Amino acid sequence: MKKLMLILVFVVGALALTNPKEADYREHIRQKEGLAGTVGMAVADLISGGKKGGIQRKDFIIASRFYMGGDGVLPRENLAWGIGKQFIETKN
Repeated sequence: MKKLMLILVFVVGALALTNPKEADYREHIRQKEGLAGTVGMAVADLISGGKKGGIQRKDFIIASRFYMGGDGVLPRENLAWGIGKQFIETKN
C-alpha cells in the first residue's frame, strides 16, 4: 500500500511540474497552425482589450484548460486541455 501511495504522489507531482503554461499553448498554436495561428492570436489579443490577452488559462494544478474570450467582446470558447506538456484540443 505504501508503494502504491508513493507512486501516486510521484505521478501527481510529475504532472504538476509539467503542467503547461499559457506561453506553452501559444507556442503549440504557432507550431501547429503557423502564420494563421499567430495572426489569429494577435487579433484575439487586440479584440479582447483586457490585460490578460485573448487566450487565457484556468489552472487545475495537474492540468490546465485554455480558453479564448469570456470577458468583453469575444464569447468564451474552450480551446484545449493541457496535461504533461501535451495538449488535447476540445470541440465545441
